Amino acid sequence: MHIIEQASIKDLTTLRIGGRADKLFFPSTPEELISLLVELQDRGIKWSMLGGGSNLLVSSQGVGGAVISTSEMDWVNRVSPDAVVVGAGARLPKLAGQLAHMGLSGCEFMEGIPGSIGGAVVMNAGAHGHWTSNILEKVTLIDTHKGQVLSLTASQFDFGYRSSNIDPNRHVIVEAKFRLSDGMPDQIMDKMKQYRRQRTVSQPKGFSSGCIFRNPSMASPAGRLIDEMGFKGDKLGGAEISNIHANFILNSQGATSDQIIHLISRIQLKAWNTKNIWLQPEVYGMGNFTDEEKVIWLHPGIRDKELVNMSKYQLFGQVS
Repeated sequence: MHIIEQASIKDLTTLRIGGRADKLFFPSTPEELISLLVELQDRGIKWSMLGGGSNLLVSSQGVGGAVISTSEMDWVNRVSPDAVVVGAGARLPKLAGQLAHMGLSGCEFMEGIPGSIGGAVVMNAGAHGHWTSNILEKVTLIDTHKGQVLSLTASQFDFGYRSSNIDPNRHVIVEAKFRLSDGMPDQIMDKMKQYRRQRTVSQPKGFSSGCIFRNPSMASPAGRLIDEMGFKGDKLGGAEISNIHANFILNSQGATSDQIIHLISRIQLKAWNTKNIWLQPEVYGMGNFTDEEKVIWLHPGIRDKELVNMSKYQLFGQVS
């Protein structure tokens, strides 16, 4: 395991925003990860997990404590003709390609998702009508509150749209087992190419964290709502709401985290005041945000009374 002190985080995220971390750790085995977490817990050092760096906004003011990158925990082991065990740090597009060459079908939808397996499990990542939970069989995770390594079946979790009951402030994904189906490599690759073309047409190029907001239930998709409210193309410093898909905020030229948060807040307030719709961020936060910045992750109905007690809202980077 190698360690970098005062490490820049921004280049490890898809949004390319973020200050420095006190220490950045790169464990490469489950044993190294477990040992590191035990040591940090015993010493009372705050920690954050960093996967693929998507769906993540890192504070430009930096990240206190330790940041643990899972990028070297990227193993893919075929354990039976139709099952693989994959490390938490495995990148989704690369995994989809590897499995296609093995003649295993089921992960094609991951082809264009710029995250890692750990985040995909926690967030139940999905695309094109397919979800991580559809193919997930088992998860190995560390419960840092109990100091235990647990192996749990997918049925023991509560998966929903872009969500699960896995707590990123408590649970750290080590690896996941997926049950897949046989397929012809050429046909699997053709489906992945089709998904890639769809993304190229519908999603903007450039540095982003992916979709900023979850789609609200019983309403139009978030991107359509943002477009209807007239925000498409709005800019603040180096941050820009995409002209192609309004649910993307781009770092077009040296944007800072506070500029991104300001745009998010403006969108949320107008949606709430004019449409009575709460746009919940899909992007998670990591680092030294002010209490005023943290409120973008709070429903307007509880913002005022909870603003005085923001210390209980720990931001995290596991879902990335």
